[in-house]
Amino acid sequence: MTQREGPGVPQLDFDVFDSAQTHEMWDLMAAFRRQGAVAPIRGDFVYVSHYAEARAILRDEETYSNVGGMRPTGLEIPLRDASIGELGPPVHVPARKLATTAAQGGGVLKRARPFVRATTDELIAPIAERGSGDLIGEYALPITAQVIGWLLGMPKADCAQLAEWAEEIMVSELTVTNRTERGEGYSGAFPEFTEYLEGMVEECLAGAGSGDDTISRILAAPAEGIERSVPNVRMVLLNLVLGGTATTRDLIGNLLLEILSAPDLYVALFEDRELIPAAIEESLRLAPPVLYLIRTCTRAVELVGVKLAAGQRVVVGVASANRDEEVYEDAERFRVDRANLAPHLSFGYGQHFCVGAPLARLEAQSAVESFLDLFPPGSARLAPGFECEWMPLPYMLGPVRIDIEGLPPVD
Repeated sequence: MTQREGPGVPQLDFDVFDSAQTHEMWDLMAAFRRQGAVAPIRGDFVYVSHYAEARAILRDEETYSNVGGMRPTGLEIPLRDASIGELGPPVHVPARKLATTAAQGGGVLKRARPFVRATTDELIAPIAERGSGDLIGEYALPITAQVIGWLLGMPKADCAQLAEWAEEIMVSELTVTNRTERGEGYSGAFPEFTEYLEGMVEECLAGAGSGDDTISRILAAPAEGIERSVPNVRMVLLNLVLGGTATTRDLIGNLLLEILSAPDLYVALFEDRELIPAAIEESLRLAPPVLYLIRTCTRAVELVGVKLAAGQRVVVGVASANRDEEVYEDAERFRVDRANLAPHLSFGYGQHFCVGAPLARLEAQSAVESFLDLFPPGSARLAPGFECEWMPLPYMLGPVRIDIEGLPPVD
């Protein structure tokens, strides 16, 4: 479907569904940007590498539809199994309102702050006492699971199971094909998880909710255009669980890995905690948990000299746009002293901006603060022989584990 316009638009040898390429693509992305903003790639996709064009596409939902998301072209997904990020009119706006109510309504952030800090303090303590541990499996992942569990009103004892379910789903084919060998959709592929969430909804409908809990707020929120059925409410909860665990785990993990790999940054954040928010944004810019987004052209359009037909799939290269040299000085460097920083695209842009972004930032802030309180500079390092292994999903970036060891204090 893509028509080249002259010699300036060469086919680029890049497969966005090959994690071996997407997790090691930084030099290739820089080369892409030097050749132009848009280029055809494998699979009859076009890849958008520059910041301005990427942001414009994410803003223009009428021309570049999010419907279909990361799915194969033409695959239709029932609402109960969809991600909010792949919904279109007329159901997207009411579904997003319900998710926003769940993630931000009722003073959630203010009430979450002390819980989040107590959770990060509690989880880092045994690692510090033992002098070693895995900052993903023992820290980042349980932080996100316990915070989402708190948000949903789950018993704390169930949060480890929540994390296990979320990890299994995120590395399965379900997020792409909506099925696994076990069955179709969440109810077929992960029935225990589905039944657990639907049971919570049914209990709330039966009057067991407090009225101020997340599910009660979803059920009571004004959102015409979407039926408040058990499967539809479960869909909103699924989005909170999967978005709130996997991507936030990767945000925390990527930032901790950077701190442990950069002694000067480690010292700077320890000595000045007010730099932590800037470090979070810089980590999101350079190591976005979601590397790209996919849109579909609703009509024929020309994009920077490349003619695209209706139905053309467009890969919005978030990771590349975030390193656009025309937007960011020293684009490849991690810097916490940037002034007037253009907003990165790691939480999306426009109508599909991530509703969980404020909570994710809060968790990352608390995770770094608790880590620095018990592991000042010079007291911890990456375990000898540690080599980073990335989670296997090609469109996400986050370490599988971060093994550390404590060091004796320096006299």
